[in-house]
Amino acid sequence: MALIGFHSLMDAALPTLWDEDYLKKIELEDGTTFDVIAREAQSALAALNAEILTMPGYSQLFSVQDDPEVEYRVGVGNAFEVATEYSAPDPTRGKTTGHMLPIKPYDMALGWTMMSLRKARRAKLEADIAQMVVAGRALYQKALLTRFFTSTANSVGSTSSDVPFADGGSADANYVPPESPGGETFLYTHEHFLDTTDTGITSNTLDNTALSVAVEHLEEHGYQGEYMAIVSRADIGSWAAVDGFKPPTWRGVNYQQSAVERAQFGDISQYFGAVETDYGMVNLWATPRVPTMNYGVVPLGLSELERPLRMRIAPRIGFGINLVPGNWINAPALMVVAYAEFGVGVGNRVGGVCVDHGASTWAAPTIS
Repeated sequence: MALIGFHSLMDAALPTLWDEDYLKKIELEDGTTFDVIAREAQSALAALNAEILTMPGYSQLFSVQDDPEVEYRVGVGNAFEVATEYSAPDPTRGKTTGHMLPIKPYDMALGWTMMSLRKARRAKLEADIAQMVVAGRALYQKALLTRFFTSTANSVGSTSSDVPFADGGSADANYVPPESPGGETFLYTHEHFLDTTDTGITSNTLDNTALSVAVEHLEEHGYQGEYMAIVSRADIGSWAAVDGFKPPTWRGVNYQQSAVERAQFGDISQYFGAVETDYGMVNLWATPRVPTMNYGVVPLGLSELERPLRMRIAPRIGFGINLVPGNWINAPALMVVAYAEFGVGVGNRVGGVCVDHGASTWAAPTIS
């Protein structure tokens, strides 16, 4: 029967026998296929791999190698002799020691049934890929910070070890830091893990004195210039109250003749301020992964071989997280599998200092 008149909003109602929920599912179907989602996942992981090498704060800590070992000079070398006319100088040689770098495999999968993938909403698929990227970023961040703040050695194979920064000879009594460019010498008891039993480190108090003590442990090895402190995000307010703290110079703000001294950074998004110590300026980088009353200090501007940490990768796998080649289709389910193989060890045993204001005996903080 024909109807006479205009269509109005009430005519938008669905017929009684139509299922609105079912129609919504059909409407959201965009024809996404497995190869499309796999390509998108690989593109996201490629972007993550590039990000890992340039992450603010983290990228200053490590260099990458595929060799399983690290070797370095130790102790005090020989001196020049006065030359004589009829005798040859005694031959000399440098003394070295070394350690191994760990490596472990990691994987993660995304999975769908064929029907769910075909009918999936774009936002759901993007959320799946995004959570893999977030997990991958956390994997590398935690690995770097955990090794940095750990004072114990870890076994690599049956007879070798992955050792920490200088720890007073606990992990390796053969390690004696080499003589500094200024002529300072050290013993195997030299330590870069400081707690409240060390002079200048006060229990539960972040102050310039303790930070200066930490920086001095780097400066005495010839690292002079700017430094970076890896601090807890929970302690930002406490650091802002430390003597010598300099807030950043924010872009777009005209400070005129402000009496407040401010720090200037190339990238102000990386540091929330700086502290002037007896041994130089320390830029403050905060992360929620480090717990309160703990921090580490590293020199800035180091060459790749001088950086505190060394990331070992598998030569045949390469750097970062990538999709595993192969067919993971097993109807009616489909999977995207991401794989990484790496480990983080110490590369420069005097390239970092760790401070714990909450314990009289150094205890590695839990990296979250």
